[in-house]
Amino acid sequence: VVGRLLRGSLFLRELLRRYEGEPNQVELALAAYNAGPGAVDYYGGIPPYTETVRYVQKTMRAYRQGAAPNDNAR
Repeated sequence: VVGRLLRGSLFLRELLRRYEGEPNQVELALAAYNAGPGAVDYYGGIPPYTETVRYVQKTMRAYRQGAAPNDNAR
C-alpha cells in the first residue's frame, strides 16, 4: 500500500511539473493523472470524459475546502 501511495504521489509531482506555468496547472495534472497525459495533450486541456471531468471537479472542490475527496466528516 505504501509503495502505491509513493508511486502515485511521485507521478502526480511529475505531472505538476509537466504543466508548470499553465494557469490551470493543478487541474491539468489531475486530469492527466486520471485520463493520462496523452489525452490531456490531445485535447489541449481536460479531456471531455465524464469520469475525468467529475474527478477534477470533485478533487478541486475538496482541495479548496481542505478535505480529502472522500472525507465525509466535513
